[in-house]
Amino acid sequence: MLREAALQPGDQVVEVGCGTGRLTLPVSAMTPARVTGVDAEVRMLDVARGKDAAGRVDWVRGSAYRLPLGEGTAALVMMVMVVHLLRQRVRAFTEARRILRPGGQLSLWTFTPRHVEEFYLNPYFPSIAIIDRARFPAAPVLSAELRRAGFDEPKIQLIDEPRKLDIADVVDRVRGRYISTLAMLAPLEYRLGLQQLEEMLARDRSIRLTQRSEWAIITARK
Repeated sequence: MLREAALQPGDQVVEVGCGTGRLTLPVSAMTPARVTGVDAEVRMLDVARGKDAAGRVDWVRGSAYRLPLGEGTAALVMMVMVVHLLRQRVRAFTEARRILRPGGQLSLWTFTPRHVEEFYLNPYFPSIAIIDRARFPAAPVLSAELRRAGFDEPKIQLIDEPRKLDIADVVDRVRGRYISTLAMLAPLEYRLGLQQLEEMLARDRSIRLTQRSEWAIITARK
């Protein structure tokens, strides 16, 4: 993504929905450009600032629908795992286009419908797939919405990322509701699914689950 953007010193990179800076900070270390992290949650930004000892990033409160930057100021806008949280995607894409300079790049990272259907926690929480089918649209749908927002024909890249997870790590993740969908489950379904995983952990700590993530990375230029 950074290579394609061909960033130069003085260029502006904006991550929309930066959260606690998990991606923003590594990006700021990999590019000569100025980096801004935008998020609507003050507590998230406070955590991010606390991790940014070098002060490399400007942390700014704002919404995907009203970004606190001027028109035509950014060379690259990133939305990583944000699309599924947007109720008005075309509006958000139009706002991202507003702050991009001519030739600037919007990069969306999201999960594919295949990822949703094959998610490794589905056997324990059947409603995850039901909820996320509506939240994670297919790449062609997003491409059409980007064109409606005024972007050129987007480029789509699919990346398959399989990995093994220790059962102890899985239980810790689920206890912390590490994906937003877990917080949307009915309380009983959440408790029963967590109980199954905890029983697996108690029975055999060597169990490993396979998580197969399929990413859609969609790049669109102004």
